[in-house]
Amino acid sequence: MLSNNKHHKPAMKKYPKTTVLVIVLALLLAWTYSWTFTEHGRLDYRAALSLRLLSFTYDFQPDPDSDFRIPLPVNLIYSLSNLLPEEQVSKVRDVVMPGEEADVQARVYWPRGRHDNQPLPVIVYYHGGGFVVGSVDIFDPLTRALANAAKAIVISVEYRLAPISPWPAAVNDAYTALLWAEENALSLGGDPRKLVVAGDSAGGNLAAVTALKARDEGGPALAAQILYYPATDLTATDYPSIDKYSEGYGLSTGAREGFHRAYVPDVPNLRDAYISPLYAPDLRGLPPALILTAGFDPLTGAAQAYTARLREAGVAVTEQNYADTIHGFMSVALFPQRRSGLQATAVFLQQHLSGIR
Repeated sequence: MLSNNKHHKPAMKKYPKTTVLVIVLALLLAWTYSWTFTEHGRLDYRAALSLRLLSFTYDFQPDPDSDFRIPLPVNLIYSLSNLLPEEQVSKVRDVVMPGEEADVQARVYWPRGRHDNQPLPVIVYYHGGGFVVGSVDIFDPLTRALANAAKAIVISVEYRLAPISPWPAAVNDAYTALLWAEENALSLGGDPRKLVVAGDSAGGNLAAVTALKARDEGGPALAAQILYYPATDLTATDYPSIDKYSEGYGLSTGAREGFHRAYVPDVPNLRDAYISPLYAPDLRGLPPALILTAGFDPLTGAAQAYTARLREAGVAVTEQNYADTIHGFMSVALFPQRRSGLQATAVFLQQHLSGIR
């Protein structure tokens, strides 16, 4: 007798759920990893993920009494990074610095650990944010980490923001903070001979400008300046980094132009040295500089031009470009480049401050 098997179908092979999950995850990883390949080279995986999944732009009104708006780029990787456990320092104190135009608020951090009662370096830190956004609170994780990495007292400055307080308000506040730091260094447990200015992005601009102003006005003698991806040229339009990285990498042309409209709305000469330090006629006599830049950052071209001018003027410069990451990386604890940048900062300060007795 013939067997009737014409309607029989072979059973489908069943894969364990864990196998299916592994396959799905592998495909997802391969898909997202492909985002690191750009027309301008390889981008760090974490940065690529944040740009694709966590970035957006919203219409920001910095002054509620004005119709002025800025297309503000937002990357939630910064907020997620700030959810990490707070880095412990030995002490934190909020202070108010009397100024000629306005009092300046600041937050002082002392590094953790014992320091054998030796006076510590004092770093006056100016936060980024395009001169329009940012605060001591927002940059608290970075300034805590900087204090510990540098084994220094860090004074984080709450300078006035544009457009409510356009240029030169931020410059004046930055200089007020430096004068206060020199005057109070000893009472804070710091060494006034080891006074440093530092900042990121717009804050890097303020740090560079403050160093110039201190030299020009016979102000505090600075031992060093630390510039993280600084905005050194507010006229910038024709750098290759702007052509390549102004769209899709976090800091857009619209945002930069909006920041500049808010900060210097009625200034005819953006080549003023206290606006664009790149155009200072003479850079001689400035303190040694550490300049960190990012590969995928429209500000890098101008920062590198400033590096070259400093070197031409005989200023010692330590430069490090993190070629695979984006603007703002020092504010993201999840980025390995932030850890490397802090280590580079510590080495730089050790190199330039250790000989000061």
